Amino acid sequence: APAVATPATVAPAAPVTDQAAVEMIAQRMSLELAHVPEIIAAEPEQHVRAGLTTAAVMSPAAAEKPLAPLPPPAKPADNFKDAQKAARTPPPAAAEKPLAPPRVEIDKRVREPTARQRADAEYAKGTTALQQGRPGDAGAALEAALQLDPLHHSARQALIGVLLNRGQQDEVLRLLQEGLQLAPAQFGFAMALARLQVERGELDAAVQTLARSLGYAGSNADYIAFYAGLLQRQQKHAEAVEQFQRALQLRGNAGVWLLGIGVSLEALGRGAEAKEAYRRAQASGNLSADLQAFAEQRLR
Repeated sequence: APAVATPATVAPAAPVTDQAAVEMIAQRMSLELAHVPEIIAAEPEQHVRAGLTTAAVMSPAAAEKPLAPLPPPAKPADNFKDAQKAARTPPPAAAEKPLAPPRVEIDKRVREPTARQRADAEYAKGTTALQQGRPGDAGAALEAALQLDPLHHSARQALIGVLLNRGQQDEVLRLLQEGLQLAPAQFGFAMALARLQVERGELDAAVQTLARSLGYAGSNADYIAFYAGLLQRQQKHAEAVEQFQRALQLRGNAGVWLLGIGVSLEALGRGAEAKEAYRRAQASGNLSADLQAFAEQRLR
């Protein structure tokens, strides 16, 4: 295992644990507020046609036809020889006749659509309105879809996007919290909710939101790294290192996550390991210019 660094081995630059440095790293691992993450494992939605779904009805040509007439009975033999001949000669095989179509009952009743089908129809109207630049109509249709089926995750996601554009954060919070209560496995809602809570200065609430859904997001590297970044902002550096390492096991060579590890290791007094993390971050080739400069500064 790498040796634990003494305080003298830590670079003499400004302490990396000051809030500005931590925020710079953590913000790169946060979701953009205007972007609601894709809902993972959501049910596929069907864009249904407008109108009621009815049973198929047969055309008049397919109506019942009369049965074919039976063949006439055989003519009796005129004499004994004819009878003997008839006995020795097998009767001709009856010509195969097509079977008459079975009787089909015509169901003329109109079947009422299910709540899910009606919700799908409202969702389709809402997405069409969005494409046509009518957010007001879109919002109304998407709200109607959720009233019909609260588990219509795509309608909830689309409505959240509409409300975010309107700046209705309180309503967005309610929708996200409700969505998580109904479907805890939809951890994309947890990511969006945590991001919004961070924007509102509710860091502790954001960490709790992500912690509750962590079990459902065990293989999602972005979720885990986001959680690690928020733990780092809470100065929980040992936990942050553990979560950053989990994220890197799922998707290696992410420079910003390696920087995050370096920040927290340095805060824990593990300077030699921190420098190694900074070197790996530099070598990743995917740091922005300012983060590359930050890594170089920490290595001086």
